[in-house]
Parts: sequence; C-alpha cells; structure tokens
Amino acid sequence: MRKTFAVTAMALGIAAMGIGAASANPGGNYIGNYATQSACDADGQAPSTGGTHYVCEPQADGTFDLYTGVPA
Repeated sequence: MRKTFAVTAMALGIAAMGIGAASANPGGNYIGNYATQSACDADGQAPSTGGTHYVCEPQADGTFDLYTGVPA
C-alpha cells in the first residue's frame, strides 16, 4: 500500500512538472487571457499595450494569453 502511494505521488509530480513547462511564460508583461487569437492580436496591436512587440501564447484550454514587451 505504501509503495503504491509513493509511485502514484511520484507520477503526479512528474506530470505536474510537464504542465509547468508547457505553459512557460514567453517573457514580457502578461496582459490577459482571450477566447480567440484574433481578439488577442487586436489587443496586442493596440497602441495602449505597445502595439509592436507582443505574443499570443496558445493555452491547453483553447484560449490565448497575451504578453507585451516580448523580446524580438
């Protein structure tokens, strides 16, 4: 029983590490989360968010995270 618990805990820890790496911050300032890429792009290109250096990072749930000031 103890061995099963240890193996399960280790497997969950490894899975969690993979999730963390998959959603790594690309750098820059996090602005928000958007339902569509076009909405994310629109705000990324807006003068109020800088308008030039941005990235819309796809997420596992199908949404997009907007980061501005991302190094080219």
